[in-house]
Amino acid sequence: MPRLFRYFYGSDLIAVVGASISYIAIYWTCAQLLSPSALSLLIGAVFLIRFVSSSLVGPWIDRVEPVRLLKGTVLVRFLLLGAVWFILTQTEATLLPLLGLLAVQTFLQVIGGNTAFKVVTRIVEAEQLPVANAYLSTLDRMGTLAGLLAGGLLIAEFSIEMILGMEAILHVVAWLLLFPLPSTAADENKTTAKTTYWSDLQQGFSYLRQDARLMRLLLFGFVANWMITPLNALLAPFAKDILKGGANTFSLLELALVIGGIVMSLLYARFADRLDLTQMFQLSTVLQGVFMLAIGLTTTLPLAFSGMLLLGMALSLFGIPFSTLLQQTTPDGLLGRIRSAMVAASTLCSAICFGLSAYLTTLFAIDTVFVLFSGTGLLVAFWLIRLQRTAPAVEARRDEVG
Repeated sequence: MPRLFRYFYGSDLIAVVGASISYIAIYWTCAQLLSPSALSLLIGAVFLIRFVSSSLVGPWIDRVEPVRLLKGTVLVRFLLLGAVWFILTQTEATLLPLLGLLAVQTFLQVIGGNTAFKVVTRIVEAEQLPVANAYLSTLDRMGTLAGLLAGGLLIAEFSIEMILGMEAILHVVAWLLLFPLPSTAADENKTTAKTTYWSDLQQGFSYLRQDARLMRLLLFGFVANWMITPLNALLAPFAKDILKGGANTFSLLELALVIGGIVMSLLYARFADRLDLTQMFQLSTVLQGVFMLAIGLTTTLPLAFSGMLLLGMALSLFGIPFSTLLQQTTPDGLLGRIRSAMVAASTLCSAICFGLSAYLTTLFAIDTVFVLFSGTGLLVAFWLIRLQRTAPAVEARRDEVG
């Protein structure tokens, strides 16, 4: 991969690990200060911030040169961490500064994630995008896992102030690693001064609705979200009530999911030039439903672990071509808005699916809910694949926006 991508990769790795460490540290500290119901509301608030910010930040991302915006985001996170560290060490306040940090960091992560998605297209050639996205998928999974493990160890040995201070220093390193990435001044004038924020936002959503290729990506994303809903919402009760296990069982299942994702990301990077993006995207959607169905039908840990391992591979196989197809299909001037709209729609879909799964658990057993979501999702996935194969040939990418 190009030298600039390696610098970008290192910076992103630090950001992902740091965000996971601080999330665990803040979550654990807040858990000592809040009731379980208040803690649930806090998690819901973070979810809401992510949805609202994903819906609204697209025009700003497309108005600002992406490399400069990414550098600024990392710098602001460093300043924010330093400010909260100072408040915690110099005053008696704990809860309010941490809640503020969690809210602002969530917002900055949305901006940073969508901006990084756009930066990749500037530093990597089009034919190398699948490989780059495979490496970034590996980074996301390994970085998150390492951050969560490190966060759990650090919060047991060090104070929250010490952890935030260390993360602030790491963000300085991440910021310095971004310096070799060139900023292209021409992009700053790409969006005319006559357009307003709301017109830019509307243009992004309108383009998404009118582009058949993007709508197909979004529909497949909805189906995938639907099928894996029990995984996100009911895995802990599944481990406890169906597998008759405890926290260790739950941890093993989560670990299997991460390992599967890492293995598939590495395999995809190795064989990316031999794989058809659309075929892999469709195959991964079907495999997610198949493996979720298999998990729902098992009652033993070895089979559930194997199913989670395969599901992790399918999730990674879905995410890599999804990102690449989105980058290749969307005009550069709209990439920030389209990516943000996709994330917002996916987040809203997940919220609805979580609510429905919670209701269904009052009517059916947990394993039945797994089977219902995966089975119905598979039927829709097969229908979408058949529909796409009978559709007209995909038109060339529109580079002109208007």
